[in-house]
Amino acid sequence: MLLHIHANSLLLKGRRSLIEENSESQREKTTTREKINRDEKISIYSVSIGYSAGRSSIFTYLSYFGVVLGASPFEQSILTSVRNLGSNMFQSVWGWLADLKGRKLVIYIGLGTLMLSTLLAPFASNPLELVLISIFMTTVGFSIIPAWNAFLGDYASERLRATFIGRINSIGTISSIFVILIMGWIMDLSPFPFPHETTDYFLSRSVFFIPFISGAFIFACALFLSFFLVEKYDYHKRPIIKEELRQSWRTLIDRNPPFKRLLPIDMFFKFAMSTAWPIFPFVTLRVADSWTMVAVMWVVFNLPRGIGQNFGGLIADRLNKKIVLIFSRLGYVAVPLGYALGLVTGNIWWLILVNIPGGLAFGAEETSIASYSLDCSTADTKARYFSILLTGEGFSAFLGSLFSGFMMDLWLNVSRIDYSSPDFNIILIIMLMIIASLRLISALLHKFIYKNPLDFELENFHLLESYKS
Repeated sequence: MLLHIHANSLLLKGRRSLIEENSESQREKTTTREKINRDEKISIYSVSIGYSAGRSSIFTYLSYFGVVLGASPFEQSILTSVRNLGSNMFQSVWGWLADLKGRKLVIYIGLGTLMLSTLLAPFASNPLELVLISIFMTTVGFSIIPAWNAFLGDYASERLRATFIGRINSIGTISSIFVILIMGWIMDLSPFPFPHETTDYFLSRSVFFIPFISGAFIFACALFLSFFLVEKYDYHKRPIIKEELRQSWRTLIDRNPPFKRLLPIDMFFKFAMSTAWPIFPFVTLRVADSWTMVAVMWVVFNLPRGIGQNFGGLIADRLNKKIVLIFSRLGYVAVPLGYALGLVTGNIWWLILVNIPGGLAFGAEETSIASYSLDCSTADTKARYFSILLTGEGFSAFLGSLFSGFMMDLWLNVSRIDYSSPDFNIILIIMLMIIASLRLISALLHKFIYKNPLDFELENFHLLESYKS
């Protein structure tokens, strides 16, 4: 027990010394950070809206584009897997760069890459080309994720961090629903058929120029607006030596017991979640009959998602983030069940209705997991700890999506079932039931994480003081 306390004292000394050195300045800055001036608010809200709208314009339709290009379930899982792996495998590099050279530099890199790759996406003529574009888009473009969360974290005190991040992100998410609706409406007005049948796949490819070119323009606007962001983090005045920025993953994880416990649980959860992602596009295109209905489905997801981001942050700050994580991640169980009902009945309204709890869960979960990760870190390791979490999630999601697609393709080949066969629906339904079970188990495992990383530090500090006395 004493050895355990002594081992943790290294973490406590480092974190507490930073807190002591900066306590006075933090008290002075808290009021300023919580009362952001008008110009800062405008730039933050504008970039959040632009990033969310651009992301919605492409990721709402990217998986469907893969299906239309002729991707099999396994090829679709490769597309999903590399997108998840690419979006997370270099997050530690981008997090390190954001801590070393500032948040805005990495935000510029991310938005610029998203703009360019989104512009190239509709020119893909086969699944392989779309995979390569997705790798470029996610490995470099998603560098914005740890930088943006660290940027927002710099504006808020620990007491209001989840509330602030949730409010900013919810504004962007809710604003993006108008982009999704407009895209769906314009796509239906085009002369290209909706790919409800496999025979329409080739004829409907050109319709994807509408959301992708629009998304590239939106990302360009967000990039321009990001130059007006006011960065609170001054990397020139960081209170740690440069060697601290070169610490290995293992060192950062081992010295932080709350984060060390969170990481494997979160990775298994992402594995369970990702097994559904290659399957959902096949279900949607078999049930929907227009792009407008697809747009409505995503709007119904994003609206409660925005609400969940806002109120999830408030609940996380007033109660604790662990409760929000558990209940929000339990909410994901309803989604594959709703997709299965939609497939059985042939009614897209099941897919639409189940997106209400799915959206609420997603919004509350992404706010609470980001703020929980930030609570595990110091002022100068925010981006790195969050990037480690994202990297772990990326590898898990890569394996989960790949495993799901491989199993489906194997099942289809052994049973000699064609995609146009009604029996294909039976395989999809069974897979969705298995996925719902995996999501339930992985969500319940979150009861083992620490209630509050800050409480852990305080408790161990008192134990250490008692041992010394």
